[in-house]
Amino acid sequence: MSSLACILPLALLLAASSALAQGNSFPTVGTNRLPTATEIEAARQTSADAINRIPDMTKVQKQFGGVVPDVDSVPKAMTPAPDIATIAQKYKNLGQAVNPKKSGVPDLMVFVSLSMPRDALSRLIEQSELAGATLVFRGLKGNSMTRMGEEIKDLIGDRKVSAVIHPPAFQQFTINRVPVVVIARPEASSVLEDGCSRTDTFVKVAGDVTLDYALDYIERRSPDWASTARSYRTRLGGASFQ
Repeated sequence: MSSLACILPLALLLAASSALAQGNSFPTVGTNRLPTATEIEAARQTSADAINRIPDMTKVQKQFGGVVPDVDSVPKAMTPAPDIATIAQKYKNLGQAVNPKKSGVPDLMVFVSLSMPRDALSRLIEQSELAGATLVFRGLKGNSMTRMGEEIKDLIGDRKVSAVIHPPAFQQFTINRVPVVVIARPEASSVLEDGCSRTDTFVKVAGDVTLDYALDYIERRSPDWASTARSYRTRLGGASFQ
């Protein structure tokens, strides 16, 4: 039985008991005479008074709780639940994007972070679009895929540049801080037991420098990678990003 269904008979019983205590009732059983008009009117008034003393149901609900919850008043979630399958699929494909191309052409990657100065990050994004480099981030902003996606979208805008989130790649190329420019051969995708690529399968330049400067440095200092660095640097079209 509901709480409100119990409250109503109880309220009536209390009101009737109060009326009896005041002596406003019909003659006791055992008398043979009929009640007079005055007694009938007194009894009617007593019943009316008893009903008037029944607690207001709105007040009763506030004090004891409603019988049936108001579903419309239950707080609604501000945002819909995340689509776990969609998020899982995104993570499933992350590793493929940073693996060096299987065609034999070394891949150019720029490891960055949202914590970098905005101007430096924007400059690298602009250069990565021209050179065909892939931007690589370590993790999620605020541990939220949605927030990270919004941040990257805000940074990249309409630029045609690839961006991936791939924490293992930072270990693969032993990267502890950003920015870092990496050129890697296809063989770099076969990592050692410690999760790192062989040192002869990639070359990197660390430091807060422009992409054209890093490629020029590789071309001058690493003969084995000079032609590849020159090829990527040519895509920048000789534009100055100093």
